[in-house]
Amino acid sequence: MSPSAPHWHGYYDSDELDEIQSAVVPATLQSGGNTLSVRVYEQPGNVPTVLIAHGLLGYGRTFARFHLPFWRRGWRVVQFDMPGMGESTGTRGAATVPQMMTAWRDVLSWVAGRYDGPRFVCGNAEDSVLAYYVLANNPEIAGISVHTLFEYGEPHAVGWVHPAAVRVIRPLFTAIDRVFPSASLPGQWTIPWKHVFAGADDAGYRAHLARDPHSLLRGRVALGRSLITPIQPAVPFEECTTPVQVIISRRSRIWPAAGVRRSAERLGGPREIIEIDAPHWEASRQFHDDYCRLVINWFDQWVCR
Repeated sequence: MSPSAPHWHGYYDSDELDEIQSAVVPATLQSGGNTLSVRVYEQPGNVPTVLIAHGLLGYGRTFARFHLPFWRRGWRVVQFDMPGMGESTGTRGAATVPQMMTAWRDVLSWVAGRYDGPRFVCGNAEDSVLAYYVLANNPEIAGISVHTLFEYGEPHAVGWVHPAAVRVIRPLFTAIDRVFPSASLPGQWTIPWKHVFAGADDAGYRAHLARDPHSLLRGRVALGRSLITPIQPAVPFEECTTPVQVIISRRSRIWPAAGVRRSAERLGGPREIIEIDAPHWEASRQFHDDYCRLVINWFDQWVCR
């Protein structure tokens, strides 16, 4: 990578960079007083649109391998950075669950005002659950694919933390947030990065992410507190009618497979549950291509419904 190139170029091969730069049209939209950074992988005409946010550790430009397979399929991708994350404005690492839900609503409104055609939602981390909470049973959404599913406040919602520790952390974070609202913690303390990007060759990816000024280098205690605060979904899993695919990483040490499967099996509408023999996530091209192929096959079933 050239020393003068943007940091995010270091995540990709040269042919991928060519695709990204030819496909992406940058945009912005307003949400909760913040300006969200949006990347539209544009396609002409009335084609399906896939809405994607990002996991908390990275941001849109770090996950282009998760976007390109849909664009290569001929579909439009609208990807956005959460408030205070990536290239969006807002206090760094401070967005709470309700604020991120608002961002999802505002992005859907923005997309609905610009593009016709079926709309799908795809998440690969916390964005999976946020999307379900906001968009389940929304008639404007033809289908959803998620990589985890839980109710906020359940023990497996933060599966990398022992439940007994969560019971201690919750009141502690509440007290800290009340007295020191600007308090923050290093991102690698709060979520074990080595168990998130856990592929055999992912050490270089993690090191590059740790040097990325737009990654979650620090997270506000308010963010951590909101992730462990009980919140009921507006649509209980049993009452969901939107088609939902749940792809479970069998060897995940972030959201253990058993807990995700229990949530997935509660879904009342059309559903597909797939377990893949993989760690939580991998940075490789092959992993993304294989994963997205499963999602595309699911969405294909609902394009013309």
